[in-house]
Amino acid sequence: MKSRILTGIVGGALIFVVLLFLPPVVLNFAMAVICAMAMYELLVTTHHVTHRGVLAVSIVFAACTPFFMLGQSRTPAFLLLLCYVGALVLLQIVYHDSLKVEHTAFAFCMSLIFPIAFSCLAYLRGFSERDGVFYVFLGLIMPWMCDMGAYFVGTFLGKHKLCPSISPKKTVEGLVGGIVVSVGSSLLAAWLYQILWLNSHGGTVNLWQVALLSLICAPLSVMGDLFASIIKRQCQVKDFGHVMPGHGGIMDRFDSLLLAVPLMYIAVHYFPLVY
Repeated sequence: MKSRILTGIVGGALIFVVLLFLPPVVLNFAMAVICAMAMYELLVTTHHVTHRGVLAVSIVFAACTPFFMLGQSRTPAFLLLLCYVGALVLLQIVYHDSLKVEHTAFAFCMSLIFPIAFSCLAYLRGFSERDGVFYVFLGLIMPWMCDMGAYFVGTFLGKHKLCPSISPKKTVEGLVGGIVVSVGSSLLAAWLYQILWLNSHGGTVNLWQVALLSLICAPLSVMGDLFASIIKRQCQVKDFGHVMPGHGGIMDRFDSLLLAVPLMYIAVHYFPLVY
């Protein structure tokens, strides 16, 4: 418990520094490191992909995903995707005797699902010059506070198992508590942003839209966590890594962002949270 809390404090401090005191592009580089490490954990820790060529091109592709939305043209992103697919196809042809198609397919699928989902944090930062930081904070608060709320409520009040065959510790009470904590934390963050920044710079946070988005994103974050748990269970590993004491690996901490953050990135295009 102590290591979990200490890691959370240190990680939170680093996030504040990156978002508030450093140039926006630093977040892209930070997410590039996170995406590369997540891809390494998904392929190596699970022992599902061992071919060095597939590992190398998949990790490089994952590290590039946070930069897809930089600039006006999306052609570089499509070109990189084409090069990645071409490299995987070439490797499959050359090493067809030892490299199984399902392993190549797993690497390709995982490199699209998780790194691009995590990269939506960087996309949110670039979406709005003024409010991008607020969107990133919300993108982290919604899933992580749901996870924290579910952990503590489930620990002390949990009685009914949610998905015992996938994640034995998750409970229905924890899920409800996590959603409540997520919505409350998101509204608190929106209120603080309103009084500390918008009141003096112009603009208004639409609180009911923040609450509704959090109400949707919170359970989606649990689905992302459960999906990652299925991967671990089928690959017979307890944690994806040990880089974050008390939490496990990068994937163990960021898996809840899988569905929540991409949805938020899409939502802010059609329902601006700040007017």
